[in-house]
Amino acid sequence: MKKEKSIIEFFVGAGTGIIVSCLLSPDSIRRMAAIIIGLIMIGIGWYKKTRYDNKVFRYMEEFNEK
Repeated sequence: MKKEKSIIEFFVGAGTGIIVSCLLSPDSIRRMAAIIIGLIMIGIGWYKKTRYDNKVFRYMEEFNEK
């Protein structure tokens, strides 16, 4: 579970870093592509976090039933 959590943090952190760094650069096609890639990475991180949270809740429910 720790590995999955670190992957989630990587995607969200890297995506945020890419977007923040693009705010300081001049307008160009590369900047727009980098912003889109950053948004996709944040989206992947959020999607994985949702799935991770569901796994944790299922595990907690199984643990409480025992």
